[in-house]
Amino acid sequence: MLAFPPDYTFLVQLGSFFVLLYVLNRLLFAPFGELLRQRDERTSGDQELARAQREEAEAMATRIDAELAEARASAHAEVEAVRRQTRDEEAKIFAAARDEAAGRLAELRASLEAAKRDALTSLRDDARELASQMVDAVLQSGRSSR
Repeated sequence: MLAFPPDYTFLVQLGSFFVLLYVLNRLLFAPFGELLRQRDERTSGDQELARAQREEAEAMATRIDAELAEARASAHAEVEAVRRQTRDEEAKIFAAARDEAAGRLAELRASLEAAKRDALTSLRDDARELASQMVDAVLQSGRSSR
């Protein structure tokens, strides 16, 4: 039964409660709060790191796309230059060979086609080598960023 005014046991219980609260706060609650704060900081840091790495990967992808577009444009320009050069050579050869026999004309056409195939094969090989070097460079930079 509750008596008014409370007797000394109430004050002892109240004092014991505050002593226990102080001890638990120092030994349990404060370290646990600190642990939660550190975990939150690590999570935030990891999220920031992931965002930065994602941005870096997107920048690399953009750069790779730009380099690939540049390589394609360069290869296309080289193919067009070779085609123009081949057409110019063909026109000169045909102008000089109009008076020759039909057999000679067939030989020249076969020779031009072989040169064209060789040039295209060479360009394809160069494009593949360039693509391989770009992939190696991207993979090397991906490994070094880790």
